[in-house]
Amino acid sequence: MFGQAGFPAELPAESAPTGSVLVACIGIRGNFQLEVAMYFPQSLAGRLASISLETPAEELDEKMVNDVAGEFSNMVVGAVKSRVSDLELSCSMTVPRVVRSTLDAQESAQKVQAALAVIRGSAGPRKQASPGPSRLAFHVGEGLLLVDVYL
Repeated sequence: MFGQAGFPAELPAESAPTGSVLVACIGIRGNFQLEVAMYFPQSLAGRLASISLETPAEELDEKMVNDVAGEFSNMVVGAVKSRVSDLELSCSMTVPRVVRSTLDAQESAQKVQAALAVIRGSAGPRKQASPGPSRLAFHVGEGLLLVDVYL
């Protein structure tokens, strides 16, 4: 995507993202339900925005980078939704929510949980999610994208 090679990676030894991150949260509702939180290091989010918008990084503002991260999450989760719809399960996607954090892991997790709660509230009733997410990691270009999936 965005002209960047992407492939699975080993999960880092530290389980929670720390430092400056941008997190795009999105969900699927209906006969198939899930929520996804995609953790972009600021450098990766900026590089993807620069490529997508064909704009030099120094000309990007926060809103532009947030919009690209949201669109990236739309594309990834949209591909999952398409596969689910092929199974004739009725479902729809929520609007993505993007949060930024330069906080410690605990405060970052609280921001993500708040964004997911808004998604749950705006999307209508949801069956109880599994107690914790499944974490995946992907190399995207030179960055590491972490993805939490709540089924």
